Amino acid sequence: MSQKVIAVFTSGGDAPGMNAALRAITGVALTNKARVFAILHGYRGLVEGGENFRELHWKDVVGILHRGGTRIGSARCMEFKERAGQLRAAENLIKLEINNLVAIGGDGTLTGAHVFRSAWQSLVAELLETARITPEQAARFPHLNIVGLVGSIDNDICGFSMTIGCDTALHRIVDAVDALVTTAESHERTFIVEVMGRDCGYLALMSAIACSADWVFLPEDPARDGWENAMCTSLAKRDRRSLNYSLVILSEGATDEHRQPITSAQLKKLLEEKSGHDTRITCLGHVQRGGSPSAYDRILATRSGAEAALALLRAKEGEPLPARIIGVRWNKMVSLDLMESVQQTREVNRLLRALQFPQALSLRGKPFMEEIEIYRRLRRLRTEPCEAPMRIVVLHAGAPAAGMNGAVKTIVRYFVNGGHTVFGANDGFEGLALNKLVEMTWASVAGWTQMGGAVLGTKRARPSEIDRGVARIAATLEETRIDGLVIIGGFEAYSGLLELYHARKDHAALQIPMVCVPATISNNVPGTDVSLGCDTALNAIVEAVDCLVQSAGSSRSRVFLVETMGGYCGYLATLGALAGGADDVFTHEEGLSIDDLQADIVHLRTKLKTVPHAVLVRNEKCSEGYTTEFITSLLREEGRDAAANFSARSNILGHLQQGGAPSPCDRVRAARLCFAAARFLEVQIKATRVDGAVAANTKESASVVGIHGAQEISTPLADLEQQTDFVHRVPTEQWWLNMVHLVRLLENNTARTHDYKAECEEVSLEDSSALQSA
Repeated sequence: MSQKVIAVFTSGGDAPGMNAALRAITGVALTNKARVFAILHGYRGLVEGGENFRELHWKDVVGILHRGGTRIGSARCMEFKERAGQLRAAENLIKLEINNLVAIGGDGTLTGAHVFRSAWQSLVAELLETARITPEQAARFPHLNIVGLVGSIDNDICGFSMTIGCDTALHRIVDAVDALVTTAESHERTFIVEVMGRDCGYLALMSAIACSADWVFLPEDPARDGWENAMCTSLAKRDRRSLNYSLVILSEGATDEHRQPITSAQLKKLLEEKSGHDTRITCLGHVQRGGSPSAYDRILATRSGAEAALALLRAKEGEPLPARIIGVRWNKMVSLDLMESVQQTREVNRLLRALQFPQALSLRGKPFMEEIEIYRRLRRLRTEPCEAPMRIVVLHAGAPAAGMNGAVKTIVRYFVNGGHTVFGANDGFEGLALNKLVEMTWASVAGWTQMGGAVLGTKRARPSEIDRGVARIAATLEETRIDGLVIIGGFEAYSGLLELYHARKDHAALQIPMVCVPATISNNVPGTDVSLGCDTALNAIVEAVDCLVQSAGSSRSRVFLVETMGGYCGYLATLGALAGGADDVFTHEEGLSIDDLQADIVHLRTKLKTVPHAVLVRNEKCSEGYTTEFITSLLREEGRDAAANFSARSNILGHLQQGGAPSPCDRVRAARLCFAAARFLEVQIKATRVDGAVAANTKESASVVGIHGAQEISTPLADLEQQTDFVHRVPTEQWWLNMVHLVRLLENNTARTHDYKAECEEVSLEDSSALQSA
């Protein structure tokens, strides 16, 4: 069997994370003894050939993970759209024995790749007929295999929940808006912030949720006739009620229902003349494309690139590989038919032009429509009374995690908008036992989405660890006539709620619907793939690792050992290592031995001869004996050897991983998870209420709401109890363990075993439209 040869190119608008994808494709291909070429300058380089085809080796992808943009360039090429240009491109590939392509870009890039693949056989025949290739070459390359990765900040490709670059763009928007809010508050101003996205309103909608915007304009949900009065009236109602400023988010492709563009200048004039607001405009522009990729984009691009390379490597010689796009749905890697996805994306644009907005919105998918509903529910202040009002308590338990405040805000506004009453319990289960409840109002949670920490306060004590805790909690619930309980927190929240569930038989007041929303940087709560706070913590780790890599590179031949939090769960360490480009990661799940450390020293001695830095990441509980101090001392001692000649330092990140403003992902995730939790409670209370009293005894009425693969679902505590390692406070099965091997593979750490297994699942667009929350 001949050696596989893979080429990769980027085209269209650049997107943060493209370099991470290039690194992953190259690493997986080289590990599997394939050759890899980068095609410089996109389709232009593909047509021009020559020096635009550059073979890649391990050294070529060192130090590119954290870089924004695309290191191999991107350029559009009109010549490629013509037959002559495609013939030149095919000839260039065949002469370098390439018939496997990874195309990274948006719908234009992917459409061009599909057209090229479809014409391949006729192109080969014409090249043979004109003697530009030999019969042997024509026989060897009858097919062109193509895998696409979506690199686009717009997140406009149908079938995926997120595209490479989108999360980083949201970081740029949210950082800018958070900064603008301080000046808006100072001068009591209204700010209009215009964001990119073309005909897709994803960036605008997500930033509106993440920044608590007062109004948002989206292409898919156009402004209806009379919108001018509606907006001004709405802002007037909110004016000075809870905050002294207003925020309007405008998608660059926003229109009214007649497809007349809505501009920022138009909005400024309207607000100043009709509402008397001192109004300013900020157009963020291309700053949204720039800068170092976020942790999420690095991980997404790395996983996508690895899966793309594996798909091409698995292709059987002589058999055409169906053209697919690889991406993510929530937390699950999937591949879709390339043209089916692109055609549906273009159909959205056609429907918008045809003023068929509901149909266009439906093609964006159910999650997008749900997020519009979430935004409306969180910003709308409703004062109508409810016929059957509910009384809800919300509290935290465990360590603080970014997103907790936004989670409380979602619960409060969801139920207050329904005419219900919400109480916040200060200081977790202790506060609930002591009846430290305070009624929450619409205004009392204003601005909470953007705040780190836990305003209500959080403690680790479970009911069983409080004097007569269960009985006193039951007494509080009975005295205040509570119908439902929401606990937002980590393993303490989960295990504490489980204690209350088991105590139902002894306390009638505990026979109410209860729900746990996982919020912990450790990501160790059963019932969810990811928890609130994880993304913010990962970004903190990645920023720290980037700084350490820079320091190590300047000092030359230095190794940094970074310790992360997480308890006995290695999620933070593993995903932080993957996003930070570490050489190895030590977790409790895998264990650590002296042989492992010796293997890493062999790797470091080889690597540091050509690369000036290396990073190892250690989970805080990976080993009782092999501590951070011990490993650092070992590395220092081994580095003194003349043949090695490297130095070692350690950095324990500690509680900085719990602090800071929530990332955009955690802000939106808090809204989505708690919206699902609130609906869960609402349904359960209505189903179990008889003659005004709630009597919930089913196992389904006490659940964890979390993310599983491509869905948000609720799972009964009673079922999760069987899937829990209570000694180590982790689920018995964890989805991310495969990532440990990818960390080593991509740093060419052959001294440690790495057996990364493909995770991508082929799905259809119909599967995507069926996605829904529990």
